[in-house]
Amino acid sequence: MGMLPRSPGALLDKRALGACNHLLRRARHFHRSYMERALVEIEALKPEIVLCTGDISSVGSPEELRAGCDLLEPLRRAFGERFAYVPGNHDAYVTATPCRRALEEAFDRLNSGRWRLDALPVEWSFGGLRLLLVDGARPMSWFSSAGALSPSARAWLAARLEAPRQPGECRVVVSHFPLREADGRPLVRRRRLDGAELLWGHLRGARLDLVLSGHIHRPFARWEADGRGEVCAGSLTLHGAFSVVDWLPGQGRFRQFFVSVARPREPLLPVLDASLAPVS
Repeated sequence: MGMLPRSPGALLDKRALGACNHLLRRARHFHRSYMERALVEIEALKPEIVLCTGDISSVGSPEELRAGCDLLEPLRRAFGERFAYVPGNHDAYVTATPCRRALEEAFDRLNSGRWRLDALPVEWSFGGLRLLLVDGARPMSWFSSAGALSPSARAWLAARLEAPRQPGECRVVVSHFPLREADGRPLVRRRRLDGAELLWGHLRGARLDLVLSGHIHRPFARWEADGRGEVCAGSLTLHGAFSVVDWLPGQGRFRQFFVSVARPREPLLPVLDASLAPVS
């Protein structure tokens, strides 16, 4: 949201650096109007589920997190338990107790009280979709925007992804952090998720079908040869676009496209159709 933290303690932790970065770089590129337009267009599309992959704040301050929730409230109210949110690294920016408490409250509010933040990862089944919501956001050092999956989260994911599939089951991980860059290269260490290689192995091994993420500001979609891949929603308030993914179970494929809400509308990636290879 780009609101300056009000706590004097923010001068002594990473929020000071984040606030300077926002004032000097990001503030002039932040477009609240993009979010407002997106809310209207998303509701008009009438999707079955809506996912927010994090970074509803800049430095994770309580006032920012509350403002981010307020901005998303129309979607949460419209879709109820068909709306889900996982935190981004900017939402879990520092260890300060008021900030952590505010993040827990934001998580509870946006997810309509279904889960506790410390209970992630959780499984959310919707028809043939089996969504695995993970939390890799952790307070990191001043110049790091990386994340990490806890040992228990890795074990939880391994148990579910290595288990036999149910008939027609499509497995989707929802995470703030993508596994790879748009061109397929691993993210640099200061930006990557510690544990991404675990999920990458499951994706390449056809035990995972799709990863939905944020973190990288420019949106992208990348599909592997077997039709499995990643879709990064990017920064809506920066680039003015959100992603739509259709799962067509009868045809065994995804259909994905971006919707622009910028004025003028930016050229976006074309509609992508990806057919999943048969799963034994």
